[in-house]
Amino acid sequence: MNLSRNWLAQYVNTGSDIQELCRKLTMAGIEVESVETKSIVPPGIVVAKILERQPHPNSDHLSVCRVFNGKEEVQIVCGAPNCDAGKTVPLATIGTVFHSEEGDFTIKKSKLRGVESFGMMCSGKELGLSDDHDGLLILPDEWEAGTPLDACYPGDTFLEVEVTPNRPDWLSHWGVARDISCLLNTPARLPEVQLPENQTAAPADLVTVEDAGLCPRYIGRVIENVTIKESPEWLKERLISIGLRPINNVVDVTNFVMMELGQPLHAFDRELLEGGRVVARRARAGEKITLLNGREIELTGEHLVIADAVKPMALAGVMGGEASGVREETRTILLESAVFDKTNIRTTSRRLGVSTDASYRYERGVDYDMADLASDRAAQLILETAGGTLGAKLERGGNRPEEPVIPCRFDRIRSLIGIELDNDGIVDIFRKLGLKVDTVTAEGCTVTAPLFRLDLTREADLAEEIARINGLDAVPARPVVGKVVASIREDAHVTRQQLRDELIGFGLYECMHYSMVSRNSALSDTRFEESDIVKLSNPLSSELEMLRPSLFGEMLGSVERNISRRNLDLRLFEIGRVFCANPEKYPEERFECCIALTGRKYPDRYSDDLAQCFDFYDLKGLVEGWLEKRRITGFRFEPCDDARFAPGCCAELKLNRRTAGHLGMLAPGLTAGWRTGYPVFVAQIDIEALLAAKTASELYQPLSQFPATSRDIAFVADASLKHADVVDFIRKANMKNLESVKIFDLFLDDKAVGAGKKSMAYTLTFRHAERTLTDQEVNGAVEKLREKLAAQLGVELR
Repeated sequence: MNLSRNWLAQYVNTGSDIQELCRKLTMAGIEVESVETKSIVPPGIVVAKILERQPHPNSDHLSVCRVFNGKEEVQIVCGAPNCDAGKTVPLATIGTVFHSEEGDFTIKKSKLRGVESFGMMCSGKELGLSDDHDGLLILPDEWEAGTPLDACYPGDTFLEVEVTPNRPDWLSHWGVARDISCLLNTPARLPEVQLPENQTAAPADLVTVEDAGLCPRYIGRVIENVTIKESPEWLKERLISIGLRPINNVVDVTNFVMMELGQPLHAFDRELLEGGRVVARRARAGEKITLLNGREIELTGEHLVIADAVKPMALAGVMGGEASGVREETRTILLESAVFDKTNIRTTSRRLGVSTDASYRYERGVDYDMADLASDRAAQLILETAGGTLGAKLERGGNRPEEPVIPCRFDRIRSLIGIELDNDGIVDIFRKLGLKVDTVTAEGCTVTAPLFRLDLTREADLAEEIARINGLDAVPARPVVGKVVASIREDAHVTRQQLRDELIGFGLYECMHYSMVSRNSALSDTRFEESDIVKLSNPLSSELEMLRPSLFGEMLGSVERNISRRNLDLRLFEIGRVFCANPEKYPEERFECCIALTGRKYPDRYSDDLAQCFDFYDLKGLVEGWLEKRRITGFRFEPCDDARFAPGCCAELKLNRRTAGHLGMLAPGLTAGWRTGYPVFVAQIDIEALLAAKTASELYQPLSQFPATSRDIAFVADASLKHADVVDFIRKANMKNLESVKIFDLFLDDKAVGAGKKSMAYTLTFRHAERTLTDQEVNGAVEKLREKLAAQLGVELR
């Protein structure tokens, strides 16, 4: 929201210290984001009248003008094309200093092509009043020559403020002035509105409201014989100062009143309305409307429109229709001042992607009572700027909403804000804010919130009003008392942060994505169908229409974006919340981890190391290392088929026989078109299964000072025998002093080992903590193991 200090000063005294005003506004909840002072005309520039214009004797594009500056006639050489006799223009007299980024420039007596010039006539751009540099700034003829121009164009200070969604009453100069009045303890005054008494009667069918729930108040009035033209300077200046573009006098008045009082207005060309009337109704199926921005909208029954006797003419509360806008030929207008249901306006604006200053205010809620005053104020200004004959107001709609009545206890207010303020002081603040106070006793009072304060509904809201007006800096500091109620280990956030730190410790980089995703991203995880996905009822956009069922889709998106920017070496992970609408498949909410590896393992090294790339076993080893770091036992990896991963390169993680995740190389279809020659490996792990897994006790074991000894075992087994089964078998044999089991050879050849067979060879390492093992001890243990392997696993020893 942009505010002009000069504009605010029409309603309230803003004081002399702009910094103090900004501080008070910010402390009262109207955060001032920026302050800018501009358009200050330099001293020495006066209003002047061009008396005569003659061509320059030595130039084709210069003119020699005789100019009256209020005291005397002076000669000015000018190159502007519009320096005609009879015009009123700004004149920089000798000695005037212009300040710019390039430095200071002083106006001096000079000769231009041999002709003396005693000053300079100025354009709007040279004065900082506009961007027009094509000619002189033409001033109103009624301005008296010699008048200092800085008195006609006083400098202004512009404030950009952040308005919270619960305070739509601050979306106007009057709304902010009302709070300034309370903060600075100075009276605020609304502009005086006077209208002619002999108003023509309005036709009985001028306004019809078919849905009072969506349009609780509609005020229409006719103004005839208007003249559409350019707005006067003061009106254009007001709109330009806050970033609005002047259009014509009638449209500019509606915009001015909206920014002044916070009530959006709309002016229809009544001659373009079938039947000369308007109807506030829901759109009918199949109806279309072309808006003022040229966009054609297909309407549904949820859209509220302002129609004539036949068709929609405006999208209520959002934007007018192209077919009903004010034109140069317009002579009769129908002025609208209405109140619309904020929920309907917000839904319409978001779903159609159409946002305007009017919809911004309507969707937050406008003051029911302001519609009447705004209509009168706009009518007054239209008569002043466009002339015409005023018609009487005609109002239609529902009943006026009831104002909320809030009981207030003075002691409760003081306890909530921590400030010792007497009862009279509390009541005084309420009344300065425009609240109605009744039944004042020693214990409390009754406060009636006016309809422009939609945020006041309970006693705590009243306490907040007292605190911000009295000054939040006056709230005393109180020592914080902390109590230990549970162990930090029970904090779920701490646990998840530990998981993140562990993965970062493995050299991975954390990603963070939105929980809201597109349909394509959600369905890229083939475990889910569209019926399994939670859909948003009011999405911000088509790219954010569903809650993510897994981290898979957005992780793929991040990998693809990096690859498209030639960042091919990636080690990424994300831990986040995911959602599922099918309770038979997954809980409604759960936490998941997604890891992605691709590219070179050591991109910062050289020689042979630089050629090493990630493979499936790097990802598997990373997950194993993570599980071992968390001292998780009872895990294993089993081959599986998953449409997300390439055939033969996918594994399922089992934790205590429960599926806890999948990992593998992405299927070629998912990486088609990616500009990389490296495979992409992804792992997905269920965080809740990870945290629920059994863990081993962490016991200190001193390093043995005695040497290890190793033995190899080789055998031919059935091709279906898994390496994990062999390791589990050896571990369960409970061999004394066995330190590790590692496979070092795997060989498949139908001619050498037989069809459906494979050769496997393992190294067993033995070590004693307190002495050196003997060959007899180790050999005896290995022979017993060989017998068990042959007898129980059915292998052929070699």
